Amino acid sequence: MIPRRSLFGAAGIAGASLLAACAGESDVDPALGAPAGPQDSGAITFQIWDKAQEPAMQQIIDAFREQYPDITVTMSSAAFATYFERLRIQATGDDLPDVFWINGPNFELYASYGMLQDLGELEGFDPANYPLNLTELYTYQGTPYASPKDFDTIALWYNRDLLHRAGIDEPTGSWSWEEYRDASAAVTRTLGAEQIWGNPGGVANQAYIYPLIMQAGGFILDEEKTVSGYDSPAAIEAFSFLDGMIREGTAPDVRYTTENKPEDLFSSGRAALYQSGNWQAALLKDSPVREHLGVAPLIHGAEEANVIHGIGYAMSARSRNKPAASAFLSFLGSEQAHRIQGAAGAANPAFVGTNDAYIEALPEFSLDVFVDAAETARQYPASQNTSAWLQLEELLFPKILSGDGELEKHAQDLAARMNGVLADES
Repeated sequence: MIPRRSLFGAAGIAGASLLAACAGESDVDPALGAPAGPQDSGAITFQIWDKAQEPAMQQIIDAFREQYPDITVTMSSAAFATYFERLRIQATGDDLPDVFWINGPNFELYASYGMLQDLGELEGFDPANYPLNLTELYTYQGTPYASPKDFDTIALWYNRDLLHRAGIDEPTGSWSWEEYRDASAAVTRTLGAEQIWGNPGGVANQAYIYPLIMQAGGFILDEEKTVSGYDSPAAIEAFSFLDGMIREGTAPDVRYTTENKPEDLFSSGRAALYQSGNWQAALLKDSPVREHLGVAPLIHGAEEANVIHGIGYAMSARSRNKPAASAFLSFLGSEQAHRIQGAAGAANPAFVGTNDAYIEALPEFSLDVFVDAAETARQYPASQNTSAWLQLEELLFPKILSGDGELEKHAQDLAARMNGVLADES
């Protein structure tokens, strides 16, 4: 049994309250039922965490209202830093929004507690419309509980001006680890006096550490979700690769990147190479060095490995207006809604074949690299209590790469503590 207090956070929200909410009132039918028709009325709530995407979401709501003029959708937004704490409070008070955004690290927790509506019978919902590895992320025990909204994969952003100044040709394909390290070293060696780095380092999990461990032949979480891979030879190899660049002075150390975020170093023209996701496009389009930026496929090690993640649209299993919520959720998952999202440049739409408008919004960035990567990218690692071991990563990644000579010991410590969290889930 999962320690409920650890699941529901430092704020002291008791898991028992959540379970009571699930098992309490019997007047809410667990079945999905038939969706509302264009002639029906209703009022539902819709919750998201990104104000930058509010305009696109409002465009989708407006398009929905053209078909369902008497269904009112009230949208609210919370900062990502507080979104899931807010969602937990709403869950304990039996007051979840009718429809809301969910992510991979938090999905299984809510699905396993019966908080999300089974979408198996949702009219118009077809998992084949989305990348398989993304629909699997939002499937729990064989049942889909969220409709994919968008997706992100990882690639190698680069500043062609800095590379050329260091005598390095810009990448046209996937570089090896060695090519990435050598190019980084050349830039730092040539331009370091200008406080310019070959790469900006950092400890980003999905964008940096996860792919490298997978490329070395390792895993973050085994298929049974019971064992951490952080103490494996592959993980040690990946950590040692990053540690080596820090020790050589090719990349900044973790103390430096605490104050100087990698994305800021790259967007300000102080780093030549940056391994990150397509979400950076929305930020880099306003970069002072935008004209020098490009994107290449992700680097590779012994294996090629990428990581896919994306937001999901979920419905509360205890929604009191399921017909209206079903109609809205079905529309959110439609090709029309995904095209609206893509044309607005809000995010890379998950519906297969609707990425063209998103790619064309910033043609100089070659965003098709991220779309192409989705086909073979590996699913973002997640378990029932992902947030607990994500906190361990945040604590111990900097120690692993601190340069204190105890990299392997810290990696083993992370694995042992993560295994403890996973054991509590069983």
